Amino acid sequence: MNDTRRGFTLVELLVVIAIIGVLVALLLPAVQSARGAARRTQCTNNLKQLMLGVHNYHNNFGQVPVSYSNADWGANRTGHSWFNGLLPFFEQQALYDIIRYGEPVSHPDNVTVSTTVMNVLLCPSNDNGNGKLPGMRRDADIPRAVTNYKAVAGANWQWGDHTVSQPNGRWAGSSDGLDHGNGFICRNILQIDANSTRFGDVTDGLSNTFAIGETVARWCDHSWWFNYNGSTATCAIPLNYRKGIVDLEAQWLDWPRNYSFFSQHSGGAHFAFADGSVRFINDSIDLTIYRNFATIDGEEVTTLE
Repeated sequence: MNDTRRGFTLVELLVVIAIIGVLVALLLPAVQSARGAARRTQCTNNLKQLMLGVHNYHNNFGQVPVSYSNADWGANRTGHSWFNGLLPFFEQQALYDIIRYGEPVSHPDNVTVSTTVMNVLLCPSNDNGNGKLPGMRRDADIPRAVTNYKAVAGANWQWGDHTVSQPNGRWAGSSDGLDHGNGFICRNILQIDANSTRFGDVTDGLSNTFAIGETVARWCDHSWWFNYNGSTATCAIPLNYRKGIVDLEAQWLDWPRNYSFFSQHSGGAHFAFADGSVRFINDSIDLTIYRNFATIDGEEVTTLE
């Protein structure tokens, strides 16, 4: 009895392999697109959760949380970021209770808090080059937990490549975007009363004002969430400034040019508006429009197309 079974020829096998390769090549962009969409959705949800905390904080205290420092730059500096006040509003009451206000950041309890990594503060599109989220950065020889989200300090600035001031609104004419920021929350070294923000102060409209935006922690050394100086950024510097042009990680100490907003999403970054909505802002946005959205009372008339 003859056995009529036969195997694949080499040519047939190569054809099958080629077909599989084509199918994988066609499928890969769809898979990558789906993953990118999922990451953008998670990033949006993080910002919405933070803004819900801001609104709940405002309901309880009549203003949004503030960043503040006593101007001591050393290890004994005291101060806190606006994130600290939000902790009870995104299920971190136990962590909030550990904070020792009035004590330096070097206090053991404050070290414990400042080294706690929180997923709500990390965008899933950010990695450290090997697929792992960059949860920590070093500050004063201690690794601190970072944030991929910062409060919008405004659109005025006086360092690096951009010198900007606005004629109207908070701190009109000032270009000190660190402590005299004309936006939602700025750094506030010894300026806590002058810079506390109430929703009623946002006369440009809550739906027309940036409150929180994205950043890439490994592209800026001022990016750890416990630090009053690591949790705000400016829109005076263009969105995704120099991205794809210079090695931003190698320039991470260049704060006059990177104290700003970045993302590793393709084409732009997410911003939460003061009304709690979250929108994706294209990094080709007109710079004047971008800056207008960053001021709380600049009297500009600005809309997104």
